[in-house]
Amino acid sequence: MDNISFQSRIKITDITSFNKEVRFPKKNYVNYPWTKKESVLADNAATTGVFDCTAAGLTDGIRVFLLHLCPTFEENKNFKNIENFIRKKIDLSDSNLQGFILGSKNQNLDSPDSPLVFDFFEKFMQKFNIPYSSFRGGNFIHNIAYSSSKDEWVIGSSLLEHVDKKTVFTSPEKACEKIFDKYKIAECDELYW
Repeated sequence: MDNISFQSRIKITDITSFNKEVRFPKKNYVNYPWTKKESVLADNAATTGVFDCTAAGLTDGIRVFLLHLCPTFEENKNFKNIENFIRKKIDLSDSNLQGFILGSKNQNLDSPDSPLVFDFFEKFMQKFNIPYSSFRGGNFIHNIAYSSSKDEWVIGSSLLEHVDKKTVFTSPEKACEKIFDKYKIAECDELYW
């Protein structure tokens, strides 16, 4: 993974701004019921309404493979099957591959298996030595999108609908500390407003 030739930017914003900025064709959205069947492989991809689900993306800077898995569906807990599905869609030996994970809710009574899906994606990235940024937990709804032309991930957070992000949080790092239970930014990524 020493050959990373690009740096992805990760923009954090409110849902309204996200919806104005992200305008992809319908076929580029990962939609309900949020299983591997709805995943998207394209130059741009997005998904909305991530709460107790986990969304994960893999990009080589040209295309992105985006999944959004709901933890309440049994098929989304068959991790070997999901791994095999991903392996058929993208070349995991590509030295330019970078990952992104967002989601999971701890101690959610409606979806107690929520952390398991997030854990699977983290272990997957580690197993294949894919550098990744991750955003875990919190009590807010998120939309995410990736644009290959900008090499940019966009996170739209419902919390930012209610506050002036630059006044209240002063930096995107401070916002992430409040929005998520844990987050980490890969060396090959950059967080900004």
